[in-house]
Amino acid sequence: MVTVVIASFLEEKHVERIREVDSNLRVLYRPDLVPPPRWPGDHVGPKGWRLSPEQEAELRAMLAEAEVLYDFPRGSEGQIRDLAQVAPNLRWVQGSMAGAGEVAKRAGLLETDVRVTTASGVYSGPLAEFVVMALLAHAKNLDRLRRDKEARRWEQVPVESLENKALCIVGLGNIGRVISERARPFGMRILGVKRTVREDDPAWDHADKLYTTGQLKDALRESDYVAVTLPHTPQTEHLIDAGALDAVKPGAYFVNVGRGQVVDEAALIEALQNGRLSGAALDVFETEPLPEESPLWELENVIISPHSTDIVPTAINDLQTNLFCENLRRYLAGEPLLNELDKHLMY
Repeated sequence: MVTVVIASFLEEKHVERIREVDSNLRVLYRPDLVPPPRWPGDHVGPKGWRLSPEQEAELRAMLAEAEVLYDFPRGSEGQIRDLAQVAPNLRWVQGSMAGAGEVAKRAGLLETDVRVTTASGVYSGPLAEFVVMALLAHAKNLDRLRRDKEARRWEQVPVESLENKALCIVGLGNIGRVISERARPFGMRILGVKRTVREDDPAWDHADKLYTTGQLKDALRESDYVAVTLPHTPQTEHLIDAGALDAVKPGAYFVNVGRGQVVDEAALIEALQNGRLSGAALDVFETEPLPEESPLWELENVIISPHSTDIVPTAINDLQTNLFCENLRRYLAGEPLLNELDKHLMY
């Protein structure tokens, strides 16, 4: 028997789907020991949620039996950081987030043999839609239309088109590839930036030109729009710094749906204030929640989303469960797992 512990909230129908993967599974789930969801598909729960000491002991006793974990467990003090000691039989954790490197690090799993898989791909569609929304709103000057409507002002002015504009996607993983698929029908040229580039690279199917991260500035100089999708790793921290932003084509528009730490936020603010960038749409920030004193709140050319543009309750649980069930089948059959975390690269 393989013992599976579900460590975040799931509706009973999804729990049953997991049980049905194989008759040799022992699935343990206690809804009272996981954060209650704020909406369907929520794995974080409300601010200030805590377990009682008795519940904490019950959770740790259940984790001690786990060979497989669905999601990273949260105890009374937040994420459990000594997971390998709490769950000595643990062999694999399926995270509920696309970027699980930092979470696995906080759980103390990077120096262990415990395998970690991510939810890469689950959130790609909604994130790509946010990017396309921002590009269209900028090209058609939606903010001006709203202001003119409020003022009952009829004034004809020219607008832009996305056709023939260059979109630089920094990170051509699952999210970046879906952004490319959404943007290309508008006639955009796609410039892709990734860690390494090969002649037979499948990323060529999603970009007109490919650049390595060492050639980032060359790509930015050609770009009318920039979309960042990268996870936070030691290699990507502040990859988009003042030097990179100085290289951007003047007036370019910037979108970040990766991680806030990839961008030097102070340099980004300066580029927005001095007009180097014409605007930005941001779903992620260096510090979250975004501090009240941040100048980003005051900039009219910035769209702020509270790290929530990928919250689509009707889809998240179905897609998450589909991924976990497929990986669980693969785990039991000794096959390669989907989205396995490279603990060196942190994605």
